[in-house]
Amino acid sequence: KKQKPKPTPLAAFFAQFNSFSFDENQSSNKNLDRLIKVLRCDVQDPERREVCKGFKDALVQEFNERFGNDGNNISNWQNLCRVLRIDPVPDSIEACHHCVWDTRVDLVDLVDSARTGKPAKLFPTLGELTAYTLQEPEKFFPKENMYQGGKELLREITDPHFGKRMNGSAKRKERKKKQKAARAAAGGD
Repeated sequence: KKQKPKPTPLAAFFAQFNSFSFDENQSSNKNLDRLIKVLRCDVQDPERREVCKGFKDALVQEFNERFGNDGNNISNWQNLCRVLRIDPVPDSIEACHHCVWDTRVDLVDLVDSARTGKPAKLFPTLGELTAYTLQEPEKFFPKENMYQGGKELLREITDPHFGKRMNGSAKRKERKKKQKAARAAAGGD
């Protein structure tokens, strides 16, 4: 007897609403918008806030299931690199971290990509990612909902998402300077 696969956190979240049918081919946000319409929640309605909070929790849980929640696990980082189409996939956590840090992607779309089969769009600039994300207010990945285990891995790619990538070019210059110094010390330059 074949066992039915365990529902994803988002599918389980939407399943609690009997009057709603979760469409796995739609984005999470479109499903949430449809649910709010089905529930007839007003913007100021406390029920809407509770629904949105539950949705954000499920979104983070789904991220953690897909990409892991241990920032010290090379497999988690390499999986993330593969999904972000980073080629070749680095063989160290530090190298994965650097590649992921320099990638701009909407995290809600990244979570949806596993379910919908549609690859998440990569953005050449932070400005383009920000403009895309601001089109839908619910597209912000819920940094405040992250569980302790997922914070380390998620933090690395959420800072650029929220436009708080403080001094990114200075950090990149510093990293390159350290790499050059390390090569020089090893006799490579």
